[in-house]
Amino acid sequence: MLLALFALAAAGQSFSCQVVAVHDGDTMRCADGPRVRLQGIDANELDGSCHTVCASLSAGLARQSLESLTLNRVALCHSTGRSYDRVTAWCDVTNGAGASDDLSCEQVARKAAIIWRKFDPDHRLDRCQRGPIPHGSR
Repeated sequence: MLLALFALAAAGQSFSCQVVAVHDGDTMRCADGPRVRLQGIDANELDGSCHTVCASLSAGLARQSLESLTLNRVALCHSTGRSYDRVTAWCDVTNGAGASDDLSCEQVARKAAIIWRKFDPDHRLDRCQRGPIPHGSR
């Protein structure tokens, strides 16, 4: 499993992830082992805390949101690096309408996560924000 994580960790690698578990609003586990941290966002922590600016949804609701988008589905991901024991990546899933949903974007749109500016320097997720961008978005 560790070798698979390091193989995926190289920025620019694309991979498929059969999502078998969701840890919280920004982290999921693939069937073949790796945990994936969604790029560019931050959801509230399971203990109820948040880093600088809290997302509107609680950690539990953010986890439910990500579960509804991913659980038992295949996410197509593009690795951006590593964070602790997780691969960081931009990931998409095909929705019921046959179109593709960017998971980071969808979590921001659902107010389950905030944009973490440090990890979205190109403002890729600005289009996902509904309403004004909260003061203090990282």
